[in-house]
Amino acid sequence: MKKFIKITSVILFIIIAAGFFIIENLTKTNSGKLDTYVAIKLHLNKILSPNSIDAKSIKEIREYLNTQSTKWSNNPIPFSNIKNTTIKVNSEKIPVRIYTPKDSSKLPIIIYSHGGFWIAGSIDNYDSICRKLSQNTNAIVISVGYRLAPENPFPAAVNDMYNVLQWTHKNASSINGDGRYIALTGDSAGGNLSAAVSLMSRDKNGPPVTCEVLIYPSTNIFQLNSNSWSYFANNLNISKTDMEKYISLYVPKKEDRKNPYASPLLARDFKKLPDTLIITAEIDPLRDEGEAYGKKLKDAGINTQVTRYNGVPHGFISMSKITNKSEKALNEISLYLQKEFHKHK
Repeated sequence: MKKFIKITSVILFIIIAAGFFIIENLTKTNSGKLDTYVAIKLHLNKILSPNSIDAKSIKEIREYLNTQSTKWSNNPIPFSNIKNTTIKVNSEKIPVRIYTPKDSSKLPIIIYSHGGFWIAGSIDNYDSICRKLSQNTNAIVISVGYRLAPENPFPAAVNDMYNVLQWTHKNASSINGDGRYIALTGDSAGGNLSAAVSLMSRDKNGPPVTCEVLIYPSTNIFQLNSNSWSYFANNLNISKTDMEKYISLYVPKKEDRKNPYASPLLARDFKKLPDTLIITAEIDPLRDEGEAYGKKLKDAGINTQVTRYNGVPHGFISMSKITNKSEKALNEISLYLQKEFHKHK
């Protein structure tokens, strides 16, 4: 009996030690550790859904990215007042989805630009996030279906977002909004677009922007040379090869990638930009360029907050099923927007 207990104890010790070793390796990265549950889920996903895009068509890449963007999202919260419509600006018809939290007038407005590496993503993929933003902030959310590359390369998406900003400023009362209080918000490629539109509106003396919220934004597509690109590329994240592919589809000419409306970090002037909240993820190749953009804004005297969420990868805002940091970030964003709208009244 004693021998059996000893053998059993040794086996249990080996199993526990092996489990600890496996988990340690799953969570470990070149700089920092993924949260355990997130790491396990993402490693399993990588095994079951290899993410090489080398031989895939644009349609297949979009389907893959769109599936991944909602894979870890909880079901959308109930929300009654949602309207799909089209904004007509010049010859362009831009699809939008408008979320109105209640029957009221003169509500502040959030213009949301979705992620998807400029080639994928849709209003549908970000329905859950936009519902929460509208409910939590008591603001109207306009989610924009901007044109995608490669069919519509740079600057089509930026122009669509800027045109929606102009339309919103002029026509806010028609959707029960107040054109004096408009925030630009977006994640990943959408964070890039929000930053670019803020620059564009300043440069063109366009509509005033109350504030911007940039969620793990891409800010420098000319060079992927930050430390976080060397730390985290290919580590359950965006590979450098894939990112270069997405960039080439969005901005085919390399010289055009220096344009600040493509790479906001490369702008020469950061003054007179709106108050900004930047959300970054610790285990994300885009982390450092997002934080570098925050530093540029701060150095220019812009009221800027930067929050890094540790232990999570790029895209975590859409991972409410596997990390509570998704909800924490959305709550931080909502509180920030509420304070900014109140501050500017």
